[in-house]
Amino acid sequence: MNRLIQRPKRVLLAALATLVATTSVLAACSTAPSSGSTSGGDTQPAVIRWADSSAPANWDPVVTGATGVSIQLGAIYEPLLTEKDGEPAPGLVESWEYNDDGTAVTFTLRDGLTFHDGSTVDAEAVAFYFNRAKTQENSALLGSYSNIDTVTADDELNFTVHLKSVDYQVPYLLSVRAGFLTSEEATATPEDAAALNSQLPIGAGPFQVVEYVPESHIYLEKFDGYWNADEIKIDRIEISYGVDAASVVSGIQTGVYNFAQIGGAQIQQAKDAHLDLVSDISTNWVVQFLNVNRKVAPFDDEKVVEAFRLALDQQAFVDRVLLGEGEVTHQIVPPTHLASNPELETAFEHDPERARTLLEEAGYGDGLEVTLSTSPFQNVAFAELAQAQLADVGVTVTIDSDPNWAQGYFGKETAFSLYGWVGRNSPTQLLTEHFDVNGVLNLSSPYTTDAFQSAIAELRATPIDDPAFTDRVKAANEIGFLDGSVIPLSSAPITWVKDPSISSNFDNGQGRLNWTGVTIGE
Repeated sequence: MNRLIQRPKRVLLAALATLVATTSVLAACSTAPSSGSTSGGDTQPAVIRWADSSAPANWDPVVTGATGVSIQLGAIYEPLLTEKDGEPAPGLVESWEYNDDGTAVTFTLRDGLTFHDGSTVDAEAVAFYFNRAKTQENSALLGSYSNIDTVTADDELNFTVHLKSVDYQVPYLLSVRAGFLTSEEATATPEDAAALNSQLPIGAGPFQVVEYVPESHIYLEKFDGYWNADEIKIDRIEISYGVDAASVVSGIQTGVYNFAQIGGAQIQQAKDAHLDLVSDISTNWVVQFLNVNRKVAPFDDEKVVEAFRLALDQQAFVDRVLLGEGEVTHQIVPPTHLASNPELETAFEHDPERARTLLEEAGYGDGLEVTLSTSPFQNVAFAELAQAQLADVGVTVTIDSDPNWAQGYFGKETAFSLYGWVGRNSPTQLLTEHFDVNGVLNLSSPYTTDAFQSAIAELRATPIDDPAFTDRVKAANEIGFLDGSVIPLSSAPITWVKDPSISSNFDNGQGRLNWTGVTIGE
């Protein structure tokens, strides 16, 4: 234990000193940005200049509850496993094997890997990470790891995940979001972990932080110690924060930026400007939704929850907010998803008359007043259209755009909220995040149902190659949703606009932006 307390201080201070020194050099030597072009026979660095509206509130994957943040975190943190064609694939881990009864999985790490701070990626670091995620007070992974009992370091490269019950979903779980590994040395004490979260994220991913100014920008450079460094063709990623969405397309046209996520009207602007778009709802998507807290009035009444679901017209959100750049969904995933259940698409079709009747039966015939909590970074058009549609059934909605929104939402204190998410690789995690005890997106947590617990246990016990697996995913989704807290508004592909010099071979996944093989100017 002494090593865990002492070594990280030395390594973390060294990393911070390097960051400060690098920042000074960069400031002194700054020149016009390059995109990987050539001049005078010299090849310039391949630089992604990424425009974004806001910086992540948290850089520690253990802490962050925000789902879309994983798109940026994935450049810094490498997951234990990755995915290929929807299946778990090697990452920091090169192989894995279950025991005979499916209650434990032993993983083997690649040899010779290090974190950005120079410390070793070994089984001890993995076991430390899991223990931190399961015990740290502000962990957002408690629900995801609920079926994990312990994780043991068997030797330098092998670790075993011991399960509370049979669970064949663990390789999926540890790919991307729930498998982002942080440096043990940089998180050995609560103070160290807080510094990693707010100042200097340290992982083992393809890029390492060289400069970070909160609310302004973060600069990343290729990490030569990355296990797949030969396939990373980008030298540097510069992410600028505070960029107005309305200025993104013109910024890319003029060369200020060359990469950004866009939506709504900006998509048509990018098309009109003949810029390149990367978009595929089957792999990279976002679902916007309302959340209700079933622990507090008026949402502790099932009739009120059903009335709200019936009052909302999802097609209107696609047409008026997304300007047609999306698809209707009545569940937590888009229609193309494995978990999408056709039964849910007709369970709560728009019926304002029935909604008014249910509200009257619940004692709100003379009207109901609620506050819709949202973040300043959410698209207010979703909140305003929901406000208008609920007004049509006698509900007066006050929109509260709160900079401290996350505290109430992730603290499960908010009664009614607007949010969105980008999915999970693991079908079980996809569902437990919304419908289970400690689910980070379950606003009603610890509320759950026995029926969902039975369905998720059956799903975990089903091997992923079992013919019954897909049907059980869909069934568990339906069971969780019907008694859950989610009211979907729309689904849409995550759309990226880029300069044509950037290649289009992004092998993206749910909540994942994959830089492997992406080039500039080739």
